[in-house]
Amino acid sequence: MNQATAHAAHIFLQLTLIIAACRICGLAMRRIGQPPVIGEMVAGVLLGPSLLGAIAPDLAASIFSESDKPALFAIAQIGLTLYMFSVGLEFRTDLLKTNFRTAVSVSAAGIVTPFILGTAVALWLFEKEGFFTPNMTPAFAALFLGAAMSITAFPMLARMIVEHRLTGTAAGTIALTAGSLDDAAAWILL
Repeated sequence: MNQATAHAAHIFLQLTLIIAACRICGLAMRRIGQPPVIGEMVAGVLLGPSLLGAIAPDLAASIFSESDKPALFAIAQIGLTLYMFSVGLEFRTDLLKTNFRTAVSVSAAGIVTPFILGTAVALWLFEKEGFFTPNMTPAFAALFLGAAMSITAFPMLARMIVEHRLTGTAAGTIALTAGSLDDAAAWILL
């Protein structure tokens, strides 16, 4: 087997392991009444440096070698792009038109509250050592942490909306709109 074929086989082995772990953890979450997407996050923690990498670093390094991470990242980005595209295909602009004010209000509340709390925490942490670089100003620290705390996990929100069959409903449309507005504003601030 040549090196390219071995590398491709290793990537497929990784994908098989990832998908199996996500499926098992997703089913476990569903059993306790949680969305499977939470289980998929748990699978990432279990297979990542937080658990597998901590208890068996050599095994983790042999399964998920540094040289494979760019390929896995590219595959993940393709999957995320295709998934978000499919969510966009189901988005109902007619429902957005009738619920736009509500979506903007939810978005404002969803960004203002965490932004204020993040700013307050940043100003408190600024007085302590080790949280920010020495050349950072209090205003920049507050802006950064406030914006970072305002960002939603938009793909997770979209998955939960799909899994709860809220796609195409007013509630699902408002949540997706509010989440996208939140993220757009917060990413611009960052």
